[in-house]
Amino acid sequence: MCTTTATSRTTPAGPAVVRAGSAGSNGTLPDWHLRGEWFDVCSCALPCPCTFAQAPTHGDCLFTLVWQVHEGHFGDVRLDGLGVVALGEFAGNMWVGDPDATMKVMLYIDAKGDRAQRDALEQIFAGHVGGWPGEFGSLISELRDIQYAPVHFDAAEDLSYWRADVDGKVAVGATALTGPTADPTRRVQLVNAPGAEAGPGQIATWGVVDRDHAEGFDFSHTYRGGSSKHFPFDWRP
Repeated sequence: MCTTTATSRTTPAGPAVVRAGSAGSNGTLPDWHLRGEWFDVCSCALPCPCTFAQAPTHGDCLFTLVWQVHEGHFGDVRLDGLGVVALGEFAGNMWVGDPDATMKVMLYIDAKGDRAQRDALEQIFAGHVGGWPGEFGSLISELRDIQYAPVHFDAAEDLSYWRADVDGKVAVGATALTGPTADPTRRVQLVNAPGAEAGPGQIATWGVVDRDHAEGFDFSHTYRGGSSKHFPFDWRP
């Protein structure tokens, strides 16, 4: 079960803010590219209505989001094999332009990376350098904390399961959804999801939550993980 733990600092966020050193000398955004996979564990009922661009099951959504980069770079900084985890919550429908449906989040940035790699991931996932993370980052009203810790990711090639751990803080994951009429060799999927947190045109694969421990963010209340889905992602500025 997800728990509440106070964080150490508050950091304003928004895609329009580019930190010193992020833009090139002519003011352009740096060249970057990330390709990998993403999943969530959230408090909504399965299947999560957010994926259908609807409001959360209970009016608010408490969540853990996991990104694993398989191939990536930020300028000449390689980002292959690194992960990011976000904990947070929001209320309302964030897909319909509701100005009150903004997210409060914290980030765990993979400590397996060096300082340059960590800084690059922070720039991208805080939404400061454009692309889909910049659009999604426009929904963040509070970036409460950024911490560095090893992110451990594991997902079956056939998507029969996916999981992630942040040492002593996060243990989340799911097994693939199935049922009595489903072909066991095929996954339960949604093509062209209208509310894909990983970006437009992606395929959602549904899972049943089997781990939902997350701490480090001051959630407004505890929750049980009710829904999980997996998306690939492929992003550029």
